[in-house]
This record gives sequence, structure tokens and C-alpha cells, in this order.
Amino acid sequence: MVGAWRKVELDGQAYLFQLDVSEDRVGYTCYLTDLVNIYKEKIDKDGFTDKFVEINSDLEDVDILEWFKEVNSIMNSDVEKKLKGEIVGDFFNLEIKWFSDEIPIRWIFKMTRGSPSDFHDQVTKSLLLSMSLLLGEREELVATIRSKDLEIEDYENSGARLTRKALKTTWFKPELAFNEPKTVVIEDELEFLTSEQIQSIMNKTLTKKVEDEVDLKVKVNGSSSQASKSIIGEAKSLPPKLSNKRKVVKPDLAKIADSNKKNKRSKLNSL
Repeated sequence: MVGAWRKVELDGQAYLFQLDVSEDRVGYTCYLTDLVNIYKEKIDKDGFTDKFVEINSDLEDVDILEWFKEVNSIMNSDVEKKLKGEIVGDFFNLEIKWFSDEIPIRWIFKMTRGSPSDFHDQVTKSLLLSMSLLLGEREELVATIRSKDLEIEDYENSGARLTRKALKTTWFKPELAFNEPKTVVIEDELEFLTSEQIQSIMNKTLTKKVEDEVDLKVKVNGSSSQASKSIIGEAKSLPPKLSNKRKVVKPDLAKIADSNKKNKRSKLNSL
């Protein structure tokens, strides 16, 4: 299960920490980054067992599965714990201490410096997937607003009128709503990435990432993304734009006059 990025404070320095645990078995892969460097550790059941027993040698009758679940729970919750980080060369040791039923417990994540490819796979790609998701959701939103505009216009052409003028809206134009340049300032990048709003977006892409590695084919300069193709197809099936102009059929006065003359002549001949 891919965990969310969590902000951790280590000696006054902020980092992002992510813990990916294996399904139905003991083992994990963890990552720590300051958005410049990335560190990781991958451990299986044997490695976890040996390390846990060594660090907590005073414990007896160790249930590895239960202690593994507790380590996972401690790192992914706001339970009170002590964190200490230490960088030694290409290694980053993250030590945590907490109390379990008044018993002091320790665990150490011994991470090594990752490669640029690791940083791309865990940070850059995650952000790209989130951007792709937002683009697709924006296309859906525009298509929905477009349908609502057509619906309102149909009501108006059928004679419906607003009871309050303040509710009157203009035709939605996405090129005006989204293309205006805006100044954006992010004061704390780590705080921004771990905010509830951003995490809710990033977590939407986590399932797809695990199941079938979403293929990003987002093109620049006017080309649409693969994620929005279905949206575009749906937009094409929308009803055509209704018009306020109505066709007025004018009567042919000359034909009416000729018809009246013929009727008069037929009446005179019958006398």
C-alpha cells in the first residue's frame, strides 16, 4: 500500500517521508526527501525481524507482525513520538522512539541516498500524474458547465424567466477563465505538498500507479492529453448550441390577393 507523503521535522530541517508497506506481509520501502535529494530503504520480513530484535533486545516473545503493524501505524499517525535524523555520508538514519503500553520501543530507518531516477519515480512522476488528473477534471468541469449553459438557454427560449436578476450569468468562456496569467507564490513548498488539498489529489493517482502505471502522454502547445480524449468525445455528443434567433415566415400578399380575386369571379359567374 502506497502511503501519503508526511512532513517530518528533524533538527529544525523539514523533510517529506513516505512509507510503502507490502500487502499482507512484513516488509516496506520508505523514502525521505527535501525536494532536492532522496533517500530510501527497502526491507523484507527477515531484515525487519533481525533489525527489530537487535534494536529492542530487551523484549521477549516478539510478535513480528504486530510490531511491524505498530511501526507502520506510528509513522502514519500523529501519535506522540520522538524523531531524530542523522546524515552520515550517503546514509540517512531516521530514529523513532515511542511507548507501547509503557514499554519503550525504538526503530531506525537506515536509508541510502537514491539516484535521480528514484527522485523522478517518487516525486516528479507523482506531481506529473497529479497535473494530468487535474487537467482531466478541468475538462470534465468545462463540459458540465457547457451543458448547463445550453440547458439554461433552452429554458429561456421556452419562455422561462429568472425571478431574481442577480442570478443571471453570462455564457461561460474557458479561454477567458483559464488563460489569464496569474502570479503564484508558494511560501513553504513542503507544507504545500503535505496540505490536505494536495494530498487528496496525489492520493487519487496512487491506486492507478500501483495497478497499471498510468501512461502520461501530455503534449505541450495546444495538444490534448490522453486523459482528456474521452472528455472531448463526450463534448462532441452534446446538443448543438441553441440560438435566440427564430425564423419568421412572412405571408405572400400577392398570392393572397390573387386568391381573393378568383373567389370573387367564381361568385359572380354563379349568379
